[in-house]
Amino acid sequence: MSITASQARKELFPLIKKVNENHEAIEIVSKHGNAVLVSAEDYMALREGSYLLRSPANARRLLKAYENALSHINVSERELIDPESPDAGAGAGAA
Repeated sequence: MSITASQARKELFPLIKKVNENHEAIEIVSKHGNAVLVSAEDYMALREGSYLLRSPANARRLLKAYENALSHINVSERELIDPESPDAGAGAGAA
C-alpha cells in the first residue's frame, strides 16, 4: 500500500493500528523522499534478520540449518510423556 504524506498525517493512528494488525508495510510518498511505516515488532524482526545474516559464515550456517530442518535430517519422532504417569521420570537421564 502506498499513500501520500498528507494522507498519512490525517490517518496516522488508524495506520499505526493497521500495520500492527496486518503486519504489512505502508509506503509514504513525499516530494521530500519516501518512507515506510511498519510495526515495531516487524521492524525489530527485520533488524534481527539483518544482524544474523550480516556475517557470510553465519548466513551459511543458518541456511544449512534451515535446509536440514526442511529435509528432516537428524529428526526423529517421539511420543510425549505423561507427567502424571508413575514412570514419567524413568526416561533418559534416570539412573
